[in-house]
Amino acid sequence: MRTYARRILLTTSLLTSLYHTPTFADNSRAIDHGPIGVMGDHYHKAGEWMVSARYMRMHMSGNQTGSDTLSDAEVIAQNNAPGRMPGKLSVVPDDMDMDMLMLGAMYAPSDRVTLMAMIMASSKDMGLKSYQPPAMMGMGSGMSASSRDLVGSFSTSTDGIEAISFSGLFRLRESVQSRTHMTVGLQQSLADANATDTVLTPMGTRMRMRLPYSMQIGDEALRLKLAITHVHQSENWVFGGQAGGKFKLDSKPWNFGDSQHYTGWVQRSLNHRLSYSGRLTYERASTLEGMDPMIMAPVQTAIPANYGYRQWRIGVGLNAVIPLLPGAPERLGIEIERPFDVQVNGIQMTPKWRITLGLQKSL
Repeated sequence: MRTYARRILLTTSLLTSLYHTPTFADNSRAIDHGPIGVMGDHYHKAGEWMVSARYMRMHMSGNQTGSDTLSDAEVIAQNNAPGRMPGKLSVVPDDMDMDMLMLGAMYAPSDRVTLMAMIMASSKDMGLKSYQPPAMMGMGSGMSASSRDLVGSFSTSTDGIEAISFSGLFRLRESVQSRTHMTVGLQQSLADANATDTVLTPMGTRMRMRLPYSMQIGDEALRLKLAITHVHQSENWVFGGQAGGKFKLDSKPWNFGDSQHYTGWVQRSLNHRLSYSGRLTYERASTLEGMDPMIMAPVQTAIPANYGYRQWRIGVGLNAVIPLLPGAPERLGIEIERPFDVQVNGIQMTPKWRITLGLQKSL
């Protein structure tokens, strides 16, 4: 287990000794749940059920290396992976949208333990441009990459069931004004990592190819999920924080890297049914591990070294309690986040924004 995971487990063992009888809020107000973009921010009392649906869209456009923006001409001036043809990158990603639907259920068999299950489905759409390869232009070492002609634009897409996860939320400490809990779970990637689509090659032909790693819905890996969440509440304010991560447990021909996040939020209650929030998040992911010999297109997303990042995001959100169906009122949430100070490994697309919408129903 990675050092980060060991630290989380050590912290939780120390926090367990601080256990108190639960006296926290009854979760009936809009402010009693965190921003909709925070997963596993709360637990339930014995016998309670909750079902939820979340929709998230993320948009990316343009390209960068490190933190520096790259033009198309600068991208196609970069070397392809060693041993691949052509020797220079010749396909440039232009923009990408990723949509994710998350359906979840929570049940508390006791006051100290809440069980959570979730299934995720995703779709990805990317627009790209193909440029003539250097050899077709008689391009020597002194020839500018900007002189390579545009062959045309095309798009690729893929969709499917991404993953399923099962987790336990374990209450460590609860008092009138604060609560702390640990989340431990497993997430299994379900999608086959062999999605294909028709692409426009630098030679001007169209052919069906296996899509690059970033367009695959899953990597077939099993991951350990760990998180620690702490929430402090005053009369009309809530301050929360969460540190968590996902860590690969099994080996595959290739898989996305481990990831960690640290997020903090503040919420203000307008009234019983409405609250607003601000959130700051730091997230990092390690580079892609392994490779697929069938992913060989002359595009940056086909090179494993061009994965892994560090980024900050700032978000604003709104929670509302609205009676829509019989029984307890539903909770509606929306959160909009914008990345900043993004650092990437190699060459990658630039994230621009993400929006999360959610509906939660207690049973």
